[in-house]
Amino acid sequence: MWASITLAILTVPVVIVSTEEGLTRIPRAIREGSLALGATKAETLWRVVIPMASPAIMTGLILAIARAAGEVAPLMLVGVVKLAPSLVVDVNFPFLHLERKFMHLGFHIYDVGFQSPNVEAARPLVYATAFLLVTVIIILNLTAIWIRNRLREKYKALETL
Repeated sequence: MWASITLAILTVPVVIVSTEEGLTRIPRAIREGSLALGATKAETLWRVVIPMASPAIMTGLILAIARAAGEVAPLMLVGVVKLAPSLVVDVNFPFLHLERKFMHLGFHIYDVGFQSPNVEAARPLVYATAFLLVTVIIILNLTAIWIRNRLREKYKALETL
């Protein structure tokens, strides 16, 4: 749980900045037009502003997740262990067990690469783990770009008004 809170605190600025940028891109005329048509401020926010800002919000969320996937140092202090006997997520209720310890891929790279008695024999495992971590981060970033582009196309007609 402490590791989750730590990563949440570290990624909040990314989400805030991207949300702020998305909200400032919405023309004031669209907001005023919604209010002029009789919508309340809450309806304008939920039905006009947030949907139009959703590309930036979703991009910020996914980029924050990708950043959290690469963070190692804070996790070494609060939650990561050398050996995790069971996964945090499993098929037993309540499915998410926050009390369990976990092992981070970045810590695995550090542990195997620098703490192993036979570094040369562990080198292929370090390369494979690093490749997996970089692949996960690239996939998350590409997903963010894809979602942002799809949502921008969806709300492009509204932005030109």
